[in-house]
Amino acid sequence: MGTRHPIRYEISPREVERGMQWLTLRLENIGEEPLQGLGVQLHSMDDYSVAVAGEGNYLASLAHAEEEEIPYRVSADLTGRVYVSVEGWESEDRFEWESPGILIKVGAAPAELVSVFAMTEPYPSRGEELRCEAIVHGLDPTGGLKLEFWAQQPGGAFEELATLENLKVSGGEENTYATEIRPQRQGEHVVHAYLYEGHDRIGHATDRVYVGKTERPPLERPMLPAGERS
Repeated sequence: MGTRHPIRYEISPREVERGMQWLTLRLENIGEEPLQGLGVQLHSMDDYSVAVAGEGNYLASLAHAEEEEIPYRVSADLTGRVYVSVEGWESEDRFEWESPGILIKVGAAPAELVSVFAMTEPYPSRGEELRCEAIVHGLDPTGGLKLEFWAQQPGGAFEELATLENLKVSGGEENTYATEIRPQRQGEHVVHAYLYEGHDRIGHATDRVYVGKTERPPLERPMLPAGERS
């Protein structure tokens, strides 16, 4: 279970088959005061994978140590993440928070894309090389996977960075794949990684990095991954 004061929360089940399914969000008031006027919502981090149907929910009150279960209908196509948002009142104090992403496994994918991360100091300068790493966790031994890196520039332009094909993973192991980019524009850049099994997308992860003003001489950006680590 996850905890964000004053609530402990849990989503179940965490593994479902493809199609229309039900997820249950369980909330527990772990604070000393009763909670009032709670707005609760389950969100998708990627509607392409797991889409949440319907609107938010309202709980008039939740007493100390009281639990509440809220069902949500979802359309599950591929493994993806959802997150919970809660806002309300604890005595006279208002609170509002969002949970981290919660992985919902859909079907029997051979691997999952754990994360993508732009390895850099805060606020890198224009023209500075950024190393982007994606971690793939093997669930069942398999080959023939494809991993794509993309970057969304300020203003919305979408650029492919690298495509790695015929990747092999072993069950229970993690592999790290990487590529580099030299952003030439100031502002927020979003790095995307997509994992495919054949034509089916089985994973998607993002990271954000803000590029500052200082410009350095433009250099050619490497298009191929720097390597693989088991």
